[in-house]
Amino acid sequence: MPGLLKSEQDDPQDLPLSQRFPTKSANMVDYTDTDRTKDRNQREGSSIINGSLGEVSSYQTNGNSSAMEGFPANSIFAGDCSRQLPPEIARITLGYLPLSSLITRLVQESFNGITEVINEMSELQIPQLNGAVPTNPSQGNVQKKTRLLEFAHDRRAQFIKILVLSQWSRRMESIGRVIDIKAWLDAQTRQYEGACSWIGELRRIMAFERTPNPDLRTALEALSLGKIPCLPDLGYLTPEQVPPQRLLTALRGINTQLTVRMRLHENIPPPLKRYSISNGRITFKVPNGFELDLSIADENPSSQLYFIDFRFLFSPTSAGVAQGPMRDDFEARINILLRHEGLKGCYDFLHGFILTHKLNIFRHQGHLMSQASWSEHLKVEAVHRSLIIQYWVTRPGAKSWIEVGIRRRHAKRSSWLHEEEDESQIGFRWFCGGKEIADVPLTIDLGELSLETILKRIISAHTNAIFKETRTRLREGHLYAKKTLTLKHTRSITEPAVSSMRVQLTKSQSCTIIQEPVSGRIVLLPPSPLYSRAERDMNGPIPPAKIAATCIANLRSNASCEEVEGTLRCYGWTIVNSIRPSQDRMRHHFGRGTLGAGFFRKRLWDPHWLLAFTSTLAGNSWWVVELDNGISRADRTAAPGPSIRTVFEVPSTTKSSALTELSCLELSQIEVTAVGMISQHTDSRQLALQKIPHRLVKTSSTTSSPNSPAFYVRLPKSGMQPRVRPEKEPEMPRSSQVVRISFIGIDENDSYANHLVTAQGNCPTLRSRSLDSTDGDFVTFHPTSGAFAFRLRTAVGTSAIPGLLDCLAKIQRLIDYIAYMQAAKVRRVSLRHVDFTYATKPQDLRAKITFVGEGPPRISFENGNPHLRIQNQLTELLRGPNGLRYVILLLTVTLPLMRALAATESVNGEDKVSILSRSAEWYQIRLSDHLGSFDVRLRRRREELMWFVEEAALPDGMKTDLRVHEQFRNIIDEKGDGWTGISPGIVASLSGVEAFLKRMNAIFQVQPATKPASIPEVRDDKARKRKREDEEIVVLD
Repeated sequence: MPGLLKSEQDDPQDLPLSQRFPTKSANMVDYTDTDRTKDRNQREGSSIINGSLGEVSSYQTNGNSSAMEGFPANSIFAGDCSRQLPPEIARITLGYLPLSSLITRLVQESFNGITEVINEMSELQIPQLNGAVPTNPSQGNVQKKTRLLEFAHDRRAQFIKILVLSQWSRRMESIGRVIDIKAWLDAQTRQYEGACSWIGELRRIMAFERTPNPDLRTALEALSLGKIPCLPDLGYLTPEQVPPQRLLTALRGINTQLTVRMRLHENIPPPLKRYSISNGRITFKVPNGFELDLSIADENPSSQLYFIDFRFLFSPTSAGVAQGPMRDDFEARINILLRHEGLKGCYDFLHGFILTHKLNIFRHQGHLMSQASWSEHLKVEAVHRSLIIQYWVTRPGAKSWIEVGIRRRHAKRSSWLHEEEDESQIGFRWFCGGKEIADVPLTIDLGELSLETILKRIISAHTNAIFKETRTRLREGHLYAKKTLTLKHTRSITEPAVSSMRVQLTKSQSCTIIQEPVSGRIVLLPPSPLYSRAERDMNGPIPPAKIAATCIANLRSNASCEEVEGTLRCYGWTIVNSIRPSQDRMRHHFGRGTLGAGFFRKRLWDPHWLLAFTSTLAGNSWWVVELDNGISRADRTAAPGPSIRTVFEVPSTTKSSALTELSCLELSQIEVTAVGMISQHTDSRQLALQKIPHRLVKTSSTTSSPNSPAFYVRLPKSGMQPRVRPEKEPEMPRSSQVVRISFIGIDENDSYANHLVTAQGNCPTLRSRSLDSTDGDFVTFHPTSGAFAFRLRTAVGTSAIPGLLDCLAKIQRLIDYIAYMQAAKVRRVSLRHVDFTYATKPQDLRAKITFVGEGPPRISFENGNPHLRIQNQLTELLRGPNGLRYVILLLTVTLPLMRALAATESVNGEDKVSILSRSAEWYQIRLSDHLGSFDVRLRRRREELMWFVEEAALPDGMKTDLRVHEQFRNIIDEKGDGWTGISPGIVASLSGVEAFLKRMNAIFQVQPATKPASIPEVRDDKARKRKREDEEIVVLD
């Protein structure tokens, strides 16, 4: 209906007869002149608008009134819209909806649709193109445009429909009137047709109620004469009374005749061989079938037998055929068969009758079951002369049913459950999951018919078959095959509710599997959230016999993982849920039988290493898992989270540990073994990366590190021997080039991995020194053999090779340092420091070289040591190449000067003399009040180290005091013990510099004058040349 929606009206033919043809129809009212006048006034004063009355002045059409122009004057659309229909024509308003609601709904749908399209387009990624390109030809851009055009095309079609409806709605009032008139005409037509049908039916019914005309003549004769002469007299005689003796003799004679006839003349079918003769009748008995009583009416052996009685020999049923028309027809049919076909024809008829009756009994029982306790789960259907009972109707997947029918003689005997030779019988066929079961160990009692008993036996066999198949598949695994985990199947042939299977999942968990007989639903007891998924899978479309074993294996895996997760969480392990490999990848890494895995990590472990637990039907296993640094696209599509790179099975666990609770000791052993395997893998990879020769050698298992192999690493030829030697030192033998590194366990506090490194040292440097290992170095040196051992601590997942090389470098550095200290007295040696004495006269002077972490070494002195003033300079020199050699040399060379400088400061005081250490080879002595300044430098003169002392320039352009200058010039002309004057300064030997500085005390005692005199600059070119020849900078090796 354009612009409006119209609901269907009730069909008058669906109404009762009294309502369809009332005496006076509700629409057929008396239409008098008064009513016509009243209606005419109403039509002139008001009009009906969409089912309501309103004023003529307020009448408005639904749309533009100009649309009515152009119609003929006599057209229905051009009529006076203010005219009201007569009251016989009902106004149809039910189901009408305003056009505005339809437009509003379409607008709302369009808005929601464009919102969804925008969201979809925002998810499509469009690659950015370089440069100005008028169009983007990428696939994402094309998909966006296509999606937007499809939406616009669909919405355009919807709005076109609305436009058509809106144009039709402008003529709604006229079209509505046409519809009302059409509905009224259809109703009148149906009423006319119904009246005709009712009249015809009434005539047919009244034909049986017609009473014939009375026979008055016959009635008058009967009333007046007491008889009817016109009626014939048949001349029947009244039967005489037979005495009992005569009756007994007759019955005995009949018994004799029946006996002779059965023995000599009758061809008795094999099923009727069981019979008895008494009371003048022969009774044939068919077990689980019927009893038939027959007799004879003539002594002639060729005369027929006659039917006497019939009884059923099975239940539930009545004793026989009830009296009535059916009994009469039944008796006549048997007598006819006895006359024409004899006992064989009679038996065939009765046998077929019994089989059909039994099938009807089964069908009746099936319908009663489907309406009672088996409702919605049992479907009974009669097909020809057989009965199909489908059980577990609501269970998804392939259907199962039993077929009850008649087994024909030509039928295959292997397809039926009950057989007898050469006769048809009630047979059963069982279809399980759509396939016929050939051999079913089932016996049916046909004397006591019970479809529920048969169905329970079939369901019991079905349930037992499911449990048997499940048990067989479970015993393919090691745990159930070796009876490590128990598996018990309880069977029942008659009661399917008793059949169950108890499965032990872990040591503390077991579940019982039962199958509801009515619905076929498999239930796991006791109820648990852990069993919900297994129940759902076993009750799915896949047959339980095929999937039950897999579901139980998954359930056992989940139960084991749940117990292990609870235990590991108590011991501080973290459950890693972000690792979700696909089933194929998990079977690829952990084996084909793996159904699930749990991943764990300690807090301080490297994030790329995990401990995994898997549980299969073969047993529980622990694995070390390494993750990829990145995620490939394929793995990201298959499952979120990091992907697995490599896995290694932890060899400490055994398959028989399925019933062993995870104790603290066992978990500790697993952790130690796993950490050892991680360390072995990371160390081997690091050694291969650095191309260091190595070899793995298995060692005897210990409690802390079972089956942990050791690495034998071959170092470079320059390793573990002095790389540099002092001059005139004899050649030193090379130490061992092989270092052994083995995993010895983990730290209980922070779970760090501990490694033991040992080497058979052969260096005299180590054998001749007393090495100290009590300073926190974790290094032990053998005092005589030179062998050493130290312990490395690394985080789990971090290679110990960098730490090993660093520690070996420290030992190498220690060897180098000790090699240069042959002349010094080494007091204490460790990897952290070297404490030695470099001078003994007049007192012991000691120095200490400290190695701080990864930083450069540092040298330090005790308080009062004269070298304390150049401690920083010596530390800087120690960091350079051949730094130790130079420092040891400087300590010896500068010792007299350091003592002299200390004595000068002590004698003159710091207020008169200040000493600056420019470097370890250059010192400056400054007098107070800028009286003068002198440089003391270490230089090489004629292949000999000597100290050069000369005047130095004062800062800010100041001049040296004249008195100081004159006194220094006087000293230059002198010559002392180990020193001599040369122009323009003094040259002193290493030991003579101390005496020279004592001679300089006279200069240091000069008091400041009013104005310092200027010093003439030396202009002698020869002196300058001689000075350049004598002065050379010390070059260190």
